Amino acid sequence: MEFNNIRAKIGFGLLMLFMSNLVNAVPTQKLSQTQYNEWVQQYTAQVNATKQVLDDPNAASDATTQKQAFCTRLAAYQQIADLSKANLELENANITLIIANNFLARQKQSFEDSGMTEQVFCAVSKMKN
Repeated sequence: MEFNNIRAKIGFGLLMLFMSNLVNAVPTQKLSQTQYNEWVQQYTAQVNATKQVLDDPNAASDATTQKQAFCTRLAAYQQIADLSKANLELENANITLIIANNFLARQKQSFEDSGMTEQVFCAVSKMKN
């Protein structure tokens, strides 16, 4: 049981390391519909990868893993918002921007309510990446 938990943490850590490299690679130029869809799919996969840590009530993740997953998810939503905003003329970009901004606004409010900021909370995670 303990071995599986360690193996899962290592696997998740490697996945987050790989996915964090995508966060820094978002294009700022106008994209084709196909390119936009591919980028959104990559960031959506990054969000989905965090679900096993953040959304599974039976997950046995420690606080550090949860924090890393949350910061990864937050960064992915920010990248989706930035990508969508830069390509509003593309199909689904507007609704995708609304969804991403809604998530980001809720998280910002949660941070403010707790007296924290994303920059402070995720600073260590960003330095490790």
